[in-house]
Amino acid sequence: MIWLLLACAGNGDTGVCVDTYQVTWENWGEGFFTTYCQSCHSVTSSDRLGAPEGIDFDTEEDLITWRDSVERVVLENQTMPVGGGVYEEDLLLLEMLLSCGLE
Repeated sequence: MIWLLLACAGNGDTGVCVDTYQVTWENWGEGFFTTYCQSCHSVTSSDRLGAPEGIDFDTEEDLITWRDSVERVVLENQTMPVGGGVYEEDLLLLEMLLSCGLE
């Protein structure tokens, strides 16, 4: 998997978007947001731990709505998720999802 990520990152003109491996909500994003975000950012969360109401990541549509914010706080500022812990490979895949993999 790491060789694939390195190949995608170095694709020159297309940035992180490549035709050989498509990151989508279904094949990667849903699992990422379930793991890192939905404990606080879900309509079904029993304790949001201060996460604002209405900022949820239960669906691809939610992510599309909040795409710019996710890019800023997760990729640029790296202030979410609280406590960090996101693998570098997952950050690259998230960048691919936000840039190329949403409907």
